Amino acid sequence: MTSKNSQIDQPLVIETAMSPVVANTGGEEQSTEYIVAEARNCLTAGAGIVHIHHDFSLGLDDAIAQVIEINRSILTEYPSALLYPAYMPGHKVEEQMRHLRPLHESGQMTMFAFDPGTTEHGRADENGLLSGSIISGTTFEQATKMVELSQEFGVPTSLGIFNPGFLSWVRSLGAAGKFVPGTYAKFYFAGGAAWGAKQSRATFGVPPTKEALDIYVDMLDGANLPWFVSVMGGEILDTDLLRHAIETGGNIRTGQEDPLRNVGMTNAEMVQKVIEVANEVGRPVAKWNEARDVLSRNVAVSA
Repeated sequence: MTSKNSQIDQPLVIETAMSPVVANTGGEEQSTEYIVAEARNCLTAGAGIVHIHHDFSLGLDDAIAQVIEINRSILTEYPSALLYPAYMPGHKVEEQMRHLRPLHESGQMTMFAFDPGTTEHGRADENGLLSGSIISGTTFEQATKMVELSQEFGVPTSLGIFNPGFLSWVRSLGAAGKFVPGTYAKFYFAGGAAWGAKQSRATFGVPPTKEALDIYVDMLDGANLPWFVSVMGGEILDTDLLRHAIETGGNIRTGQEDPLRNVGMTNAEMVQKVIEVANEVGRPVAKWNEARDVLSRNVAVSA
């Protein structure tokens, strides 16, 4: 078992999901220049990982080209920084991941993300009834193929966990040493709003409580992976989860995407709030050029 002192000594990695969700917050899609500048601001502020949305109004070829250019422009100044893009449009996993091979072949990929397990997101009708839904995520078969792609590309992945049962798959592959070092599990706790639907509420996972986090961490035991916490449809900075996760060895995702509303703070200010709590706890914060090494510690890899 990991001691509390060793948990505090382990540097904290901060992920910034920097792009507001236009479908929830309104406004216009962001330009390449703005996206690059904002990602650099996040890394300078203390983020170790940056998640970036491209311009969702672009066609497929232009979107892939933009993703490559965004990464190239950031990595020129921040070599090896952990950056990962959003999915491409489409209902099938194969469609959503069409950018991965071109990004790898361009030499500008440092990681990518997927969500193991399929999650149903409720959609309310005009009477407020959850009579509709959309499905996100991957089957375990598809998720395993994503891990094989990660091995082929030699880059880590972010494993987005929307429901606790999906950790059974994570433990299975983690115990077998199948994940590329630097890979991590990210627990999405349910806030208020639903992604891309202002009138609906989150219908996945569990509320952001310390007790719920402890259950998730126990269920991850044996996977040999670091973990992050996020509140989708809420603000982790306003919860007890923030300090509890930092005190117990976890890592934090923050940024303008996850609240699904305008919160009146910049991404850099949100990163700084996390750093302030880490300083109070006495836990060091990993810089962008240290993040992958920190996340790779104590990860078992199969021969």
